[in-house]
Amino acid sequence: MKKMMTVFASLACCMLTTLAQAEEKKTIVDPSGTWRWDLEMNGNTIDNVLKVNADKDGKLTGSLEARGIKMDVQEGKVSGNDVSFFIEVQLEQKITVRFEGKIDKDKIAGEMKAKGDGEERAFPWEATRSVQDADVIGTWELTIVTPDGETLKPVLTITKKEKVLSATYAITDKTVDVTELKVKDNQLSFEVDSEYQGSPLHVVYKGKPQGSRLNGSLEYSVDGNSGQLDFTGMLKEKK
Repeated sequence: MKKMMTVFASLACCMLTTLAQAEEKKTIVDPSGTWRWDLEMNGNTIDNVLKVNADKDGKLTGSLEARGIKMDVQEGKVSGNDVSFFIEVQLEQKITVRFEGKIDKDKIAGEMKAKGDGEERAFPWEATRSVQDADVIGTWELTIVTPDGETLKPVLTITKKEKVLSATYAITDKTVDVTELKVKDNQLSFEVDSEYQGSPLHVVYKGKPQGSRLNGSLEYSVDGNSGQLDFTGMLKEKK
């Protein structure tokens, strides 16, 4: 009996550990996307654009662009709603800047510490996640699972010419022009007119880009029927 109780206790301990690990993974806040902020320094305003992706384990990768210089994100990590990483830049001297902050929906607030030539300076850091035209340009591979279990893989290619976005939508052997393409309120939306089994098909897409990923829903109408489906997307190529 005592041996059986020991086995039960061990099993319970393993289950609790597994549940705790699962809960920890669930609590990771995904900061994937494009973050922007201005930094006032020595009377100058520096525009900063941070583009990052996070995996399921909290590893953060991407780049920071400022003053026309693109720098890789190094040792990026997300734990809960805490995010940290550093970048290195060679100006008159090598400077290392470490960022630490807390994520609150589409805001990050924290502190950045710049170190160079034996000196260190700290600055407040507050960034906003936003979606602009530049963040959606490229080739997106979409994935849609239909109610009957069929997986569709249309390809959305977005370009920009003379400050105007345009796109094409390719599925199977047919490519059509996208209409009503918009980036507004951190959301990408567009409409597609095609056909399905000889009947006119109209689809309205609405999704939220976050880094190289896109998640959203679509509404379709075909042959007198209508419905809604979820879709995902991956950015395969920048234009």
